[in-house]
Formats: sequence, C-alpha cells, structure tokens
Amino acid sequence: MAFLYSLVSGINKADKSLIYIAAIMMCSYTFSDLLPILNNIYLDWILYDLLTITILIAAIFTSYVLTSTASNYIILGLFVNACLTIAIYYDLYVLNNIDEWWLWSVYSIGVNVIDLLMIAVLFINKDFLGLIELKRFIFNRSVLQQNQIDH
Repeated sequence: MAFLYSLVSGINKADKSLIYIAAIMMCSYTFSDLLPILNNIYLDWILYDLLTITILIAAIFTSYVLTSTASNYIILGLFVNACLTIAIYYDLYVLNNIDEWWLWSVYSIGVNVIDLLMIAVLFINKDFLGLIELKRFIFNRSVLQQNQIDH
C-alpha cells in the first residue's frame, strides 16, 4: 500500500527516493514471507532486515536514494527490529525459555509499532518523533566537543 501511494504521489517528482525505499521494503517483506532461507522464521526475519538495511545503504551510496527522513527512520526501524528479533530468538532457541516474561511483550509490541512507524514515514516523510533533530543534536555536540579538545 505504501509503495502504491509513493508511486502515485511521486510519479511527477524528480526525486524518486521514496518510491525506491517503498519498493525495497515491499520486496523485503514479500520475500521474507514467501522465501524462507533458513530453518527458523526468526533467523529469516533477522537476515531479511539486515539484507534490507544493506540494500538501502547501498542505494544511498550509489545515489539512487537520497538521504531523507524516511531512509533514516527505515534503517533505524529495521535495525531495532533485527535487535529485538535476535533477543527473542536467543531467549526461545538458545536459552530454551518457555516461560513468558517482559521481553516477549516488548518484542510483540515493539516490532508491530516499529512496522507501523516505518509505514507512516513512507506516507508522510516527516520527522514526527524528532529522531533527526536528536541525531543532529548528538552529532553537533560531539563535533563541538572534538573541536574543543583539538584546540
């Protein structure tokens, strides 16, 4: 749905970045459902999230996709999803935990909320959580501190 919206709304725009990002996300989610690679669904999801991040970063470096709010949110969302999935995989299959605890709720709610946020950012392409401003604040602050140390 987000891909079709991006396609229709961006058809006459010079910057097709949102269309490419939405297409990459659509392919990733479609392939992860239809083409299992490993013997465990959680490992498949981790692999597809990391592969999607790699493809998005490659698209940014090759200038097919411009760095934007959407690309930042999508990469961060996929990274957090992968981390949550690694944690739940480790809990279920390495530790063999069968007792429900707070991590399971964090995983269930977190992955779904992050997926919704990634879809929303494809529609609006705005920094509605202030993450880009936070990133600028952190990096500008570290640059200022580094300049003070150098002088």
